[in-house]
Amino acid sequence: MPRMRVVLVVVAALAVAAVGVVGLGASQDAPAARQADVDSLNARITSAGWTSMDHDMSSDAPGYQMPPAMMPGMPENGDQRLAVAVTVVNTSGETKPLRPGEEFALHTDGRRWAPHSNTFGDLPRLAPRNAVRGILFFDLPPAELTGSPAWIEWTHGDTANRLTIPMDGVSAPPNHSHNP
Repeated sequence: MPRMRVVLVVVAALAVAAVGVVGLGASQDAPAARQADVDSLNARITSAGWTSMDHDMSSDAPGYQMPPAMMPGMPENGDQRLAVAVTVVNTSGETKPLRPGEEFALHTDGRRWAPHSNTFGDLPRLAPRNAVRGILFFDLPPAELTGSPAWIEWTHGDTANRLTIPMDGVSAPPNHSHNP
C-alpha cells in the first residue's frame, strides 16, 4: 500500500507540472483579449486613438513659431502619440497594489514601448470595490501598428496578460513633423 501512495503522489506531481508548463506556455502565446483579471483586479482597454500635437511649424502659421528644441515632451520626429484609455476595477474587499504607469506596456512583434506618460498619476494601490480610469500615452512610428500585431501587455505581480487595442474605425494619425 505505501508503494501505491508513492506512485499516486508521483503521478499527481507530474500532472501538476505538465499542466503548469502548458499553462505557462499558453499565457505567453495567448491572443490578446478585451479584458483581463489578475488578483481580483480587472483591466480593460476602453478606447485608443492618435492624439493631435497642435504645433504648426509652417511658415504661414499664425503667431510665434516655436522651434522643436523648445517643445519638451513632444514625440520625436517621425513618431506619433497614441492615447490608450484603460479602466482597472478592484472587485475584492481588500486594497490591492496597483501601479498603472509601470504595469502596462505597448508591444508589437519584437518591440516594446513603455508609456511616455499617463493620467493615472502616482497611484500605489486601489481601494476595495473601486475603479480608476486613466490614459496611457505611447510615442511610436504609426507604421508599427499597421505592420504587425499590437497589444497592451499588463504585468501585475508575476502574471502577464495581453489586451487588445481597439483601433477599428480609428483614423490615421495626424501629420506630425518638427520640420518647418
